[in-house]
Amino acid sequence: MKKVSLIFMGAAVSALVLTSCGGGSDKIEVVSLIPVKSGKEYQYINTDGKIEINPQFSEATILRDGLALVKTSSEEPKWGFIDNKGAFVINAQYSNATVFNEGIAWVIQENSAPTAINTKGEILFTLQEAEQVKVFRNGLAAFSVLNDEGEEKWGFVNKDGSVAINPQFKAASNFREDLCGVSNDENKWGFINKDGTYVVNPQFDAVNEFKGGKCVVTLDQKAGAIDKSGTYTINPQFKSMQIDGDLFLINQDGKYGWCDKDGKMVINPQFDKAFPFLQNKITAVKSGKSFGYIGKDGKIAINPQYDDAYPYNGDLALISSSNKYGFIDKDGKWIINPQYDAVSNDYKTYKQTGKSDYETVTTDYFNVNAIVEALDFEKLEGVNLDMEWYEVAAVYEGSISRNQYTSKHTLKDYQKINNDANYSFRADGATRYYDGPISYTYQLSLTGRGSGKEEVVLKKIVEKLIQAGYEVSKDWEDNNVFTINKDNIEISVNKRRLEFTIGHGEWGYDQEGNDYYD
Repeated sequence: MKKVSLIFMGAAVSALVLTSCGGGSDKIEVVSLIPVKSGKEYQYINTDGKIEINPQFSEATILRDGLALVKTSSEEPKWGFIDNKGAFVINAQYSNATVFNEGIAWVIQENSAPTAINTKGEILFTLQEAEQVKVFRNGLAAFSVLNDEGEEKWGFVNKDGSVAINPQFKAASNFREDLCGVSNDENKWGFINKDGTYVVNPQFDAVNEFKGGKCVVTLDQKAGAIDKSGTYTINPQFKSMQIDGDLFLINQDGKYGWCDKDGKMVINPQFDKAFPFLQNKITAVKSGKSFGYIGKDGKIAINPQYDDAYPYNGDLALISSSNKYGFIDKDGKWIINPQYDAVSNDYKTYKQTGKSDYETVTTDYFNVNAIVEALDFEKLEGVNLDMEWYEVAAVYEGSISRNQYTSKHTLKDYQKINNDANYSFRADGATRYYDGPISYTYQLSLTGRGSGKEEVVLKKIVEKLIQAGYEVSKDWEDNNVFTINKDNIEISVNKRRLEFTIGHGEWGYDQEGNDYYD
């Protein structure tokens, strides 16, 4: 298992004061500033429909811990955080970010690992080797690393940046009520406590999070509910379930209804789609092609008439009609006429689940230094430019046969540097006309996060060669192929394919048309 590297910088973690609201609590709060879109950019309106923050963002979330995550609409958009007046409290400088939760957000800068910041934008710590991280919940944040086999494993980190539970699980949910669902290598889910100890052994195909001492689990494509001991309170029998206060919103045979804590039907499954009541007295349901609202007795409160409808936000509910969004009151009267092209998905998600669409980020860190160190232009994989072909073959235990009809012979193929880079190494110029090899070539392949970072890698390699005494032309950045010289050794670089050919002279062609160093 890889050891997780934590880099501490910026504000002292011990001085961190945490606050929690919105997605950090079980209660779904009333959203007073709603991100809506008219045209291409998001603006914020209040519950009266008045514009509070002018249109200017390409993406926007609701406020959490007093800040909203927004994305600029510039040519090179970045993520930052604004207050309820629209002023940037944390400048738009990140390529990715999560919303704030429990006073902490994760941010990603270009070619950087996930970094935790507080609501002032101060850096708390960085998880250098983390692949993914999730927002803090219940005092812990789930994060993943890649092990030596390239497998992703999940663990948990504390708010002071220390690892609370070592990465060991195939997948992980979030902690809630001091328990968290995790998956083993057999794709079976169970629950651990904050010590990382199983309190409910892995046995389920899928799990949700605990709420009020209950949790929805799935086994053999059927959903049921368990308590914290893992005992079924409702046997698996439904297509899906969602905890809805003292009730469960269920799907049975493609129709939605509600059952009580014992599994007894309260509202018979009859709707084509439905949302949980949450703290509201009525909720949105779909019958046929239209949405309306029902009460907890199952009776219609507002007749089906809308294209789309969502749970109430205080006294207002988001409605879609004729491809435009607006808001109605609890009598179905329009309070804000349908006029918006879109409402932030983050708002919709929060009103349904209390969560956000922006709770996880993936690292952008690409270990350029590992690549630079892997390509050794001095030792050349145990060979040198003065060797004859039979000497080269001897180094590789005769496993490389000399083909008289080609001038290129692979000595090493697919040498893994890390999960994002590998290289091959070949001898060039050994044909029936030459005893060579005349040169050697490194061919570098970048995948995953390395894709598109060829220029970054090349610049670092060139810097290394300059430090080693090689001379590089001033205009090398403008040339696709350029040459680096030192002590009668030339390195010809093909930027397009990231090939580095090391030899004594210039390229020429033999009688067969094969290229070689003359």
